[in-house]
Amino acid sequence: MMPLIAAATKGDTLKKAGIVVGGIAVLGLSYWAYKRYVKDANIKQAASKYGDGSKEGQAVEYAGVIYSALHSGWFNMTEDEKAIYSTALAMHKNGVSMKMVGDAYRKLYQKELVVELNRLLDPKELAVFNNALNGNYKAVGSTTSSVLKTSSKIAFPILNFIPNY
Repeated sequence: MMPLIAAATKGDTLKKAGIVVGGIAVLGLSYWAYKRYVKDANIKQAASKYGDGSKEGQAVEYAGVIYSALHSGWFNMTEDEKAIYSTALAMHKNGVSMKMVGDAYRKLYQKELVVELNRLLDPKELAVFNNALNGNYKAVGSTTSSVLKTSSKIAFPILNFIPNY
């Protein structure tokens, strides 16, 4: 509104400044509208593939599951590693490449999947994820849990008689 008022005044300098500011505002708004249109078009294109059984449709499904697993819990502060690993196993089983899932992830969420995985998972979890992508899921054992089991069996010998403890 201010650029229009400035452009309507009699002063030449103020009038030129109002026209420049108004032009920049129009260009900025046009750019924002274009980016929004492209984003919506990408989402619609990806969503049209969802559930059609094709590799691209499966990639969209896996991208959604991974996004939900990476941003779960209160305030999106936790990750559901088991869901991520099972999705990686399903990707391997169905022959859907990480590139296809990454492309779908980029179209849907405007983020890079590999960057998100590296940022939110620690190196051990990334190793498990990569193993699952290759079809040989092996959970990385926690040394803390094995130490606690051993020490509890020493402290309470009756636990030695419980199978699978």
